[in-house]
Amino acid sequence: MMVAMADHEQPDRDEHPPAGPPAIRPPGQPPAVPMPDEDQWRQFQEFQRFQEFQRGQADGTLPPPPSGPKKRPLWLRLLLAKWFRRLVYLLVALLALSWAYQHYLGNPDEDLPASQTGGGKTTRTVLFATSAKEAVRALYDNIAQEVLPDACTRFETQEIEDQFARHFNAPDCPTAVKRLHAEVGRANDYAEPRFPLSMDLTTRTDGTVVISSCEMEVYDGPRLGRFIVKVIPGSRGDQWTIIRHDDEPTPCPATAVEPTG
Repeated sequence: MMVAMADHEQPDRDEHPPAGPPAIRPPGQPPAVPMPDEDQWRQFQEFQRFQEFQRGQADGTLPPPPSGPKKRPLWLRLLLAKWFRRLVYLLVALLALSWAYQHYLGNPDEDLPASQTGGGKTTRTVLFATSAKEAVRALYDNIAQEVLPDACTRFETQEIEDQFARHFNAPDCPTAVKRLHAEVGRANDYAEPRFPLSMDLTTRTDGTVVISSCEMEVYDGPRLGRFIVKVIPGSRGDQWTIIRHDDEPTPCPATAVEPTG
């Protein structure tokens, strides 16, 4: 019975053949390295930075600290500051209010005559004279030099300016001044007319003084007619202005004073 079994069955070693030798890796191919996870990679980088820090301490040179966010320039920080913007808004509002006040309200005294506003408020005279004679002499000087608008602002009001212009057949005061200036010879002489001692320059009961050009000594230019001048009420230092102009004959009557010298 044992013989029969030997004829029909093989031993167990025939059913499981022996394993072959391990596979040989191709030459030049490095062994596969497992990839580190994120936590290991971060720890590795921190370790490298720590080593660099230690080397810097040993050499006496530390690595520069990481740069922070870039600082904004001063002008940009000012523009972005709330307090600065509020200040700008306030200034703009104040300027707008000032413009609106001047535009819509204005100065209530600016169109009034000098006799009502006083010397400190009037806008009609550039430089007031401090005597009756100087009020007229200043007009001669302005015409000699053709100084505008100073010549026309010697008169108290626009109405007096128009009187003066009509008496010299001019449409307005500036035109009259230019035409009279064209008749002037030596400007320096014309600018300094003389007032003879015989002239009556006393102040009348109404506070006015009458000055006639025909009684003056006028050099190298036209005579300007008859003036009535008065102190501006409330003016500092008794400043005088022309409140009336009258025409005089040309040439003046025979009794008129002729220039001497």
